[in-house]
Amino acid sequence: MRTAALITALVLAFPAVAAAAAPSRSGDAVAQAGGSAQSQITLEARQLQGAEAITVTGSAPPGATVTITLTALISDDIPTVLVSRHDVAADVNGRYGAIIPIASAFERGIKLNILATSASGVAPAQAQLTTGAPNAGASVPLEH
Repeated sequence: MRTAALITALVLAFPAVAAAAAPSRSGDAVAQAGGSAQSQITLEARQLQGAEAITVTGSAPPGATVTITLTALISDDIPTVLVSRHDVAADVNGRYGAIIPIASAFERGIKLNILATSASGVAPAQAQLTTGAPNAGASVPLEH
């Protein structure tokens, strides 16, 4: 049986912004940049059960466009790879979400970096998680 994915939460540091990050349950990464609620982005990412994808949810200023950039650290010998970039809109309550395929970075143990940015003056958030099996923990008779 494979072990649970290693989770590390990171927040970009800016001189005037206090950063706080908290890991949540196994398989999740959570990051939040400090500042007022109107000038920050929060980010939660987890591997989607049963798929080679991650779910990204969070908050941003209401109506803001949030750019989610996914990069992968595959090996010490290979430069960081840009996996994808997606624009999503925060709703009137400031919530956003997306399901992002990781097909080009699906090997187990790859470190995925998720960066959420928006307009200037809005503090970005960044999280990192390590890929695992899409159906980790499932008991399949054919595998025994």
